[in-house]
Amino acid sequence: MKKYILSLTALFFISVCTNSYGQWNLTGNNNATSASLLGTTNAIPLNLTTNNVQRMVIDANGKIGIGTTTPINILTVKGTGSTPAASWVAAGAPLFVGFGETAIGNADYILSMASTSSNGRPVFVGRRSRGTLAVPTAMANNDFIMSMLASGYDGAAFQNPATIDFFVDGTPTAGNVPARISFVTGSNSGNRAERLKIGNTGDVSINNTQLTITKSTGDVSVGAGNLLVAKNANIKGIVGVNGDTVSGTALYVKADATHNGITVSDPVDKYVLYATKSGTNQGIYISRTSTTSGTGSIAGVSTGTSIGVEAYASLNNGVYAQSDSAAALYGVSNTSFGVYGESADPASYAGYFNGDVFSTGNYSGSDARLKKNIKDFGNAMQIIGTLQPKNYDFKKEGDYALLHLPGGNHYGLIAQDIEKVLPNLVKEAKVYVKGYKKGDLSKDNGYSKGRMVDFKAINYTELIPIMIKGMQEQEEKIKAQEETNQRHETLLKQQNDKIDALIDLVEKLSPGAKNALAISNIKLSSATLEQNVPNPPVGNATRIGYNIPEVSAKAELVIADMNGKTVKQLLLTNKGKGLLNIDTAGLSAGTYSYTLLVDGKVIETRKMIVASN
Repeated sequence: MKKYILSLTALFFISVCTNSYGQWNLTGNNNATSASLLGTTNAIPLNLTTNNVQRMVIDANGKIGIGTTTPINILTVKGTGSTPAASWVAAGAPLFVGFGETAIGNADYILSMASTSSNGRPVFVGRRSRGTLAVPTAMANNDFIMSMLASGYDGAAFQNPATIDFFVDGTPTAGNVPARISFVTGSNSGNRAERLKIGNTGDVSINNTQLTITKSTGDVSVGAGNLLVAKNANIKGIVGVNGDTVSGTALYVKADATHNGITVSDPVDKYVLYATKSGTNQGIYISRTSTTSGTGSIAGVSTGTSIGVEAYASLNNGVYAQSDSAAALYGVSNTSFGVYGESADPASYAGYFNGDVFSTGNYSGSDARLKKNIKDFGNAMQIIGTLQPKNYDFKKEGDYALLHLPGGNHYGLIAQDIEKVLPNLVKEAKVYVKGYKKGDLSKDNGYSKGRMVDFKAINYTELIPIMIKGMQEQEEKIKAQEETNQRHETLLKQQNDKIDALIDLVEKLSPGAKNALAISNIKLSSATLEQNVPNPPVGNATRIGYNIPEVSAKAELVIADMNGKTVKQLLLTNKGKGLLNIDTAGLSAGTYSYTLLVDGKVIETRKMIVASN
């Protein structure tokens, strides 16, 4: 018993002595001072445990770890999982890092700091990888990186209607993890959807919804009185891009029954719509599929003196229009041109049509004020005589099929023949053609995507003045020939008057003399001369029919030019009806007369036209 009492006394003494030497009491200490310590005085971490399990540690460097015995920064919080690798912490000294492999939870954090540097700011970093904390592996395309969730109370429970999600946007490579940001909204977690997406290249897309900008006062953007203005001296306002591997429309605008899809205007002297295209396709392609009547696919309206639609292409079509029934391209102007085409290339055309062209009126600039070195020209019939009209079909093989030349049989001249006589009426042309067939603008249908075809073309319009001049020259020759014929008729009348006088004289003669005169009259009345066939001669050959009385002594055919000069004199030896072949190879182009003379008397005179040598 005594021994027991001594033991209790010793314990009490020890306890009082220990407490008095600055040790902490589980029930609290009332003797703590500013120098009191709870921890270690050597390089041993301070470990805090509950239920015999270490929960927190303060290491020898003052780093605090919760859920880990190896804190790596001022405060390290770790949930479940393996020990994180060093790659989880970037260079520098983060104030707080948290780790977890499978634990899912939320927390509120306030990040604050003060700095004199403009770059100093609190940074919230969300890190994620595949694999484990100990062995992280690369992420894959479309993996979540992190999310920020907004949650609101509806009166009975919290709803989660909006998130900002960060995804991997492509395949990670060494030094690169492409990322995109997705903005998701709704009224709860069940109906929220992505509204706005920013890709890793900076492209922005609005998904499955619309962008509505409401103007109340002032401008939404730069400008005066505009709802939305995209204004920059060096970049485009709106750019629609369709990627190489993405199908669909880059920019889609829909009009209703009373409103335009796109309306563009510019108060200064600049294009309201400007399109450039470096490839082989169209810069602008507009298709109208409505079966009802109305405005065309492209309606260009100019209320002033300028152009409604102006298009430029360095190689392909500036404007390509196609229609199944109505006009593919329709131009109307109240004060200027309905359609204006211009080409700076002398080997090209301001307008090119694959098919027949119809016009209710056709004019060419011919004002004297537009011309200089005006002078008359002659020998038009000589020029006409060199023309060689041909009959032909257009080629449909190879590259010529791309020109869509008309089918069937045609009449015309050959450019190479005209070039020898009138070279200024022949043009060397180069036309870039595509192999598209009607109704299909997406395929080449076996043709090449496009190629240059060169050929010669004739200005048929300038042949008209030459033809007119030739007709005038011919008319002059015909008039001269008529005057010659008039002289011949006068001489014939004089001869007939003499014959009549002779008849009167014969009446006074004997019966034998009367019979001789009657025979002479019969000879003259039965002689005839026919029109040459063909007229003009073809291939320098023509035929003249005639009839010579059997009793006549001498008959001849005399050919004279418009001046009355004899160019040929042919003796007709065959009596009765005959056919004389005439070779006009030695005659120049013009009008000639040919006369039948029987026994020195003019029976009949006709005209013959020689068109070529």
